Amino acid sequence: MRYQYELIDYQVDLPINIFTHAVENFPYHWHEATEILFVLEGELEIRVNQDNFHLKMGDIFLVNDNELHFINSKTVFGKTQVLVLQFDTRYFKKLGIDVEQKRFYLNSSDVEEGSMYVLDEIKYLLANMMDLILNRKKLYHLKIKIMLLDLVVILLEHFEVPAKTKKKRMEDDQRLVEILQYMNEHCIDAQIGLQDIATEFSLNPQYLSRYFKSNVGVSLKKYLDNMRLNKSLFTLRTTDEKVTEIALKSGFPDSKAYYRVFKEVLRITPIQYREQFRMELKKGIMEDYLSINSKESFVNLFKHLDRKNLSGFPIDKKETKTIDVAKSLKKINRSFTKLLTFGFAPHALRKDFHDQLKQIQGEIGFEYVRFHGIFSDQLLVYNQKPDGSYYFNFNHIDSLLDNLLNAGLKPFIEISFMPLDLASTEDKIFWWNAYVSPPKEMDRWLKLLDTFFRHLINRYGLQEVRTWYFEFWNEPEVQYFWSGTRQEFFTFYAESYRCIKSIDSEIKIGGFGIIDFTEHQNWLIDFDTFVKNEKVGVDFFSFHVYNLSRNPLAESDLLKTLSGIEVTGDVIQKLAESGAIMLGDEQNFSTSIDHIIDKIKGLTSLTKELWITEWNANSESRDLVHDTCYMGAFIIKNVIENNEKVTGMGFWTFTDIFDEFQLEQPLFHGGFGLMTYNGIKKAGYHAFFFLSKLGENLVLKEEDMIVTKRGEDYQILLFNYSHPNQLYRKFDYSQLSPTSRYKVFENERVKSFQLNLEGLHGEYIIKKLYVNRQQGSSYDAWVDIGAPNDMDNDTINYIKGKAEPGVKIQHEYVQKSYNLETSLQPHEIQLFEIKRRY
Repeated sequence: MRYQYELIDYQVDLPINIFTHAVENFPYHWHEATEILFVLEGELEIRVNQDNFHLKMGDIFLVNDNELHFINSKTVFGKTQVLVLQFDTRYFKKLGIDVEQKRFYLNSSDVEEGSMYVLDEIKYLLANMMDLILNRKKLYHLKIKIMLLDLVVILLEHFEVPAKTKKKRMEDDQRLVEILQYMNEHCIDAQIGLQDIATEFSLNPQYLSRYFKSNVGVSLKKYLDNMRLNKSLFTLRTTDEKVTEIALKSGFPDSKAYYRVFKEVLRITPIQYREQFRMELKKGIMEDYLSINSKESFVNLFKHLDRKNLSGFPIDKKETKTIDVAKSLKKINRSFTKLLTFGFAPHALRKDFHDQLKQIQGEIGFEYVRFHGIFSDQLLVYNQKPDGSYYFNFNHIDSLLDNLLNAGLKPFIEISFMPLDLASTEDKIFWWNAYVSPPKEMDRWLKLLDTFFRHLINRYGLQEVRTWYFEFWNEPEVQYFWSGTRQEFFTFYAESYRCIKSIDSEIKIGGFGIIDFTEHQNWLIDFDTFVKNEKVGVDFFSFHVYNLSRNPLAESDLLKTLSGIEVTGDVIQKLAESGAIMLGDEQNFSTSIDHIIDKIKGLTSLTKELWITEWNANSESRDLVHDTCYMGAFIIKNVIENNEKVTGMGFWTFTDIFDEFQLEQPLFHGGFGLMTYNGIKKAGYHAFFFLSKLGENLVLKEEDMIVTKRGEDYQILLFNYSHPNQLYRKFDYSQLSPTSRYKVFENERVKSFQLNLEGLHGEYIIKKLYVNRQQGSSYDAWVDIGAPNDMDNDTINYIKGKAEPGVKIQHEYVQKSYNLETSLQPHEIQLFEIKRRY
């Protein structure tokens, strides 16, 4: 159907008509196309049925197909410039989408703040569709169809309304639609009127008059005159026909009636309208497409050719939150910098390892350090001669411990695993052969412990060694880390405990790095009973937390199947495939900590100091997500939620110099570390750097922020956390690739903060540090330069530069309060340091 003024004459091979227009006013009309109006300049009044809406510059409004509407400019000075997109809803039937039966309500003034990104995306699509049409860019017709489909998806996802709502449109009444269609087809007949239309539809004229006015908002005669006026406008603009002839051809009884309606609706005469909106035609075609497109309006339109929200994410804007920074709740527990970890003791003898250790200690500063393999064969601690005699060698251990102490760290020594010549079986884990069996000769094991501890005391002093921690074994409840029976381990611990305590009763001995497999829930209960009977103790209790959720039945069956096999790097995958484990939900990590703490409350032997000696998002050392910005937000989220619950939290691990299994090791291979094997910081590194900058006293802690103070200085740490999707959580990494690692996250949103900080007085330097995909993420910088496999020193230095947090500094003089506004991309972390100047 063709409307003279709106020119719903779809482009060749396209189900759309798009143009900009300078609007004065436009009489009541309707059409079979869905129409989107984008106000580029000025103000506009639009009436849909009986509802009035006022649109300002930048507003977007949708008129459904077959909706009666009236448009009127409300601009006092200048013109109202509007972009109009009309599309044929029938087109989508070919794609299996019944848009014709859908109803939408899109009025940008009613869109919530958190969904404003959707309007930005619509503006982006409209601007680019117009650009494609005007410039006839290559394959423009296909590109426009794609954009149109994107637009309809947005409408269906965000703006569809039920058929029966208070915004229900009068077109839902099919009879009224049919009446309007009949009037449109016959309105140029000057003789047609209320009686003729009533007869056509077998209605009483008085009833039709009331029915029409009630549903349409104007009388039938007025609407009929609007239709006739509408029909006349195109001829008036494009021909030299006399006004009287146009009036008669359009269904008016005479020119006087035409002039009266024209002045009433458009507020100018037909002659004035012709002079103002003249359009030249050639062979029945408009001379220039721009004859209906307003050139001056393109400036405002084409501002939207690029996406305003580059991330394409929803924006979650929060209400202003008032924070009294002067108040102080309590001292914070800095458990997050208590413990540093790495994978294998001999690595501490390497220069590159030591350089990384010095760097992280210089920038962050941890107190203790934990690692595997203090008695590993690579350190040559226990040595057996051909005649069966043996001797101990602590030279390498001395060098190792000296390196750690020189870096400012106290040892948190894991007493494990068994040297080969002391192992009773060949059961082992890791490529470096960590033997997990009980000792074949308990006396020799106890002699090793006795000699080792006396050596430490003699070398470093008793008072120093008393400040160290000695964690007995690692995850002994899991068969991969202890091949003996439960009772054998209990006895093993009791004998070792007595041996060490006989040297000095104040040496701290605890354990056991429990990972809380559901199958072993009785393990701790049995141990508590045992140590009470044996009159031995536990000076601290340690456990591990990875964001794992378990199915105990499937896990039990699989562990029986895997019993006795050599553990390799694919065990997690086998557990996942069986349905035994998956990664937990957003609350699972904290819930797991609460669960194990709750479980030991009644076990008096274990209610001493609590340490998390390993924690990370995933227990797999080849999870590509480990290298991304996600880890920064994950670390801060879980530290803030749990730091007060334990004495120390040891993130596993600080470096990718880590060799549990013989696997390929490209630069960004998804390792546990906060740094790559060659010392490039990952995003997770900065999470601990930001945490280390927190003050001593807590002001506020919420789900996405923590505020602290130190003297008259304040620190605000913010994060924007998004959780992985279900597929990834089932250890299905098919959506991950070396250069694309963010598709596995759900509900990603830009998070906006508005904080009113009360209690500030004076001059301050406000420093903002931030880490996102553009700055502070070495992985994203590596992808941006082409993800090279090999990099020279210049390239490595470039990546290291991009791996540093972004910085913004401003000086502010504050009286009483300061308004801080900021937005965070998904996975972004930000630290504000507010320092008083004197």
